[in-house]
Amino acid sequence: MGRKGLIALIVIVLLCVLGYLALQRSQQEDTAALEQAPWLAAEQGYLNTLQALEIESPGQPSVRIERRGEAWVVPAKADYPAGPQLLADLLRSLRDARSVEAKTANAQWHARLGLAEEGEADAQALRLKLSFAGHPDLALRLGNPSRQGNGQLVRRAGEDQVWLIDQQLQVPTRELDWLDRRVTDIPFTRIARLELRYTDGEKLTLTRSDAEQHNFAIKALRKDQTLSFEGAANGVALVFSNLQFADAAPLAQIGFKQAPLLQFSLAGFAGEKLDGALYKQGEQHWLVLGEQDGFKPGEVSARSGWAYRLEPEQVQRLTKKLRDLLVKSP
Repeated sequence: MGRKGLIALIVIVLLCVLGYLALQRSQQEDTAALEQAPWLAAEQGYLNTLQALEIESPGQPSVRIERRGEAWVVPAKADYPAGPQLLADLLRSLRDARSVEAKTANAQWHARLGLAEEGEADAQALRLKLSFAGHPDLALRLGNPSRQGNGQLVRRAGEDQVWLIDQQLQVPTRELDWLDRRVTDIPFTRIARLELRYTDGEKLTLTRSDAEQHNFAIKALRKDQTLSFEGAANGVALVFSNLQFADAAPLAQIGFKQAPLLQFSLAGFAGEKLDGALYKQGEQHWLVLGEQDGFKPGEVSARSGWAYRLEPEQVQRLTKKLRDLLVKSP
């Protein structure tokens, strides 16, 4: 090979090397840009048009939440309202989630990452399906949390590429966790009177003259009777502040066979009124609210025609009798 040929060959090799380096740099820049982009970049513009959400966890019944007007409901629970905050938090996390790093695109690794379509329960992905108004459905697969801190391994259904995103998506898999579990949220300072009427004929009436009186007094307390401590009766009224149910069911579904254990009437300083009853069905206790009037939005969230199962601790506080509030006899 002559000198000119050697020079030409060197030039060709240099051009090839420079081209390769330029291509590599371009690919790295493209990958870096992709890894810093929103995970759901294509859906950013219409995430707020979500109409339905389905969650499917291995070995558990699927859960579906649907939009009805401005509200969200759980259809399988007779269209009971869904908790708005949980869904809002999930949508915000999906909108904010950014791709941190491209992981494997080999489907054989999906099981180890909790992203498999089938197999053992701990190898399968949590399936999330989002339905939008006027846009295609979006199916996502959620896998294991990142071992390096915050973040989660995810992929789109039908794609093998796994991504590490910078969010850990909180997606409850039980129907109960999606319900709006508020029953009442009546401020303690607004309650003026609470009357409990038991099935055995006993009656307990708690009263306060004004909101400045911190502790409830017991009506018709005899002189020889003393409360165990000054605020002993307050715990009964406090039940109605931030009261949440353990489960809910339509009244027709339960069909109570016995009279209620107790009935109650609550009155507020501004004329608010709330009636209700507590039933026992088997080993469970169910609260049913009746007439209500004068409360602000959000203070009484229970629905007419529904029964609400309470936890044992809630039942214990609500069913206290006078003897439970008094100093014990020696």
